[in-house]
Amino acid sequence: MMEDLFHPFPRERLYEQIAEHIEQLISSGQLQQGDRLPPERELAEKLGVARGVVREAVKLLGARGLVTVQPGRGTFIAEMSSDSVSDHLGRFFRLGNKSHSDLNELRRILEVEVACLAAQRAKPEHLAEMKRAIQEMDSNIKSAERYVAADMDFHLALAKATRNEMFPLLIEVLADLLRESRHMIFQVAGAPERGQLWHQRIYEAVMGHDTVAAREAMHQHMQQVAEDARAGGYPASIAS
Repeated sequence: MMEDLFHPFPRERLYEQIAEHIEQLISSGQLQQGDRLPPERELAEKLGVARGVVREAVKLLGARGLVTVQPGRGTFIAEMSSDSVSDHLGRFFRLGNKSHSDLNELRRILEVEVACLAAQRAKPEHLAEMKRAIQEMDSNIKSAERYVAADMDFHLALAKATRNEMFPLLIEVLADLLRESRHMIFQVAGAPERGQLWHQRIYEAVMGHDTVAAREAMHQHMQQVAEDARAGGYPASIAS
């Protein structure tokens, strides 16, 4: 399919057009993960552009996480793993200066529906993962680092139970961005115990495939976290 790579372009903003063209070939499957692009000189000649244009196009593709440049070997189509997608989403939120208020609003809406879908679709292995996370939080109710890590594991397991690959990606990004505020909430008296109460209720609703109860339990959990944030003197916008 390499012949599809060579395509004439208008002369304006050439590097962006070339980058978009290569991205479309990747999206369509004509260029696969691990494929090596032709050398810079060859690519420039066959596209009828200067090498500098190709170089800028490759830089743009690299910034998008679509190619990797390996010195001495060449430029390769990157592997699009869930970790790499999550990293790019997280970078978008950070560089875009998104507020904690925006992030928490997104999380509240997202997690309520995640709980509902999990109640519909959860398999035994998802329930086992959620239960392990609850047990880990119970065992570390006085340890902020371990409790918060297990808390994040619980919500990630819940997202996996939807069996929609997009939800774990989004939950993982939000969890990482809100990690600091989770630690702050942990310091509020009784907050971990209250969190555990709702985690257990969410788990029971999902285990019973009760979508109404799962949605309501998650809604109440999000409310509980916001209240604990206010009780601790933290603005609601940094609640996790």
